[in-house]
Amino acid sequence: MKIIDGDSHFMEPLDLYERHIDPALRDRAVKVATDPATGKRVMLCDNRPLKLRDLDELLGLLSGYGQKEDGANAASFDRYIAYSAKWQDMDARVRFLDSEEIAFQVIYPSLGIIWEGELDDPILADALCRAYNRWAFALVAAQSTRLFPAAHISLRDSALAVAELTRVAQLGCRTAFVSAAPIAGRSFGHPVYDPIWAAAQDLDISIGLHLVSHRHYTGSSWYKDPKPGLMYFTMNLIQDPRQALTTMVVDGVFERFPRLRVATVEAMVGWVGEWLERLDYRYSYMGHTSQMKRRAAEYFARNIWVSADPEEKMFKYIVQFAGDDKFFIGSDYPHAEGFVHPVAKAREQLASLPPSSVEKILCKNGRDFYRI
Repeated sequence: MKIIDGDSHFMEPLDLYERHIDPALRDRAVKVATDPATGKRVMLCDNRPLKLRDLDELLGLLSGYGQKEDGANAASFDRYIAYSAKWQDMDARVRFLDSEEIAFQVIYPSLGIIWEGELDDPILADALCRAYNRWAFALVAAQSTRLFPAAHISLRDSALAVAELTRVAQLGCRTAFVSAAPIAGRSFGHPVYDPIWAAAQDLDISIGLHLVSHRHYTGSSWYKDPKPGLMYFTMNLIQDPRQALTTMVVDGVFERFPRLRVATVEAMVGWVGEWLERLDYRYSYMGHTSQMKRRAAEYFARNIWVSADPEEKMFKYIVQFAGDDKFFIGSDYPHAEGFVHPVAKAREQLASLPPSSVEKILCKNGRDFYRI
């Protein structure tokens, strides 16, 4: 079985953007600096500190794979392992895949999910995306048959996004990381984004709606400052990929672009049953208020995939309800919230399903979505 890990991450070098961004914008790049007032490290973007409670704690979360299994918590994760150059050793990453019996891995950014929610300038955002994409595709070049970067694409300017999609397609890009965060209060089904979805469809590049940290997160009115820790990660942040996908369904993206492939990434699967039932029920008498031409279940069958956590106890029940064609797993490696031994844990959770369904979920579905 050629198993695919459909959601992992790079731990980028912290000077990536300074080294790879267009020289004219280098001074505005994402970077790590020292706050002269406190002596603590801070992350800057456009020469402004990002709204992080503690940079080193965040870096521990981004690189603490396996530490919670060893009894550590967010306050005690190794805060300095993120600075290690080992994260850029792709041969070592492939050895990790071999140890887990994983054939292919799709890799999303780590730093990109931090700055995405705090930047408005479309020119700078596009430059940061291009810097990251240059670095990522060059890094995996020697392992390009097994490691597949998700190109970072900013939606802030459609023409710039289409240009970058076109460029990365020539590098063999299979999927684009799109921040699941609203821009200027617009649905992802707004016509301003149609050129992006059209380009992704025509270039055969799938869209991964991945959660990011941002100030307009779902439920933000419940907590203003500081971000609410457990509540933020458990109930707020995880909702955004689901919300973004729903706007695309309701506002007719999959009618206009019937070959577009979209997945929610790092948003679990337990919601899918309620989502399908709720949308289809409301569509039966409120469909005229949307741009949908068919039930959500039909779009789900044709256009939509969902990345699951390997440990989800609801996983098998959702597969029984919604079918076994549209789910795949991700390890979230090397993030601390990731899943050690993801394949073994997924097999354990799905053991009551037919072996053919398990094979689809571990192998076929993710490869269908990513075209691997």
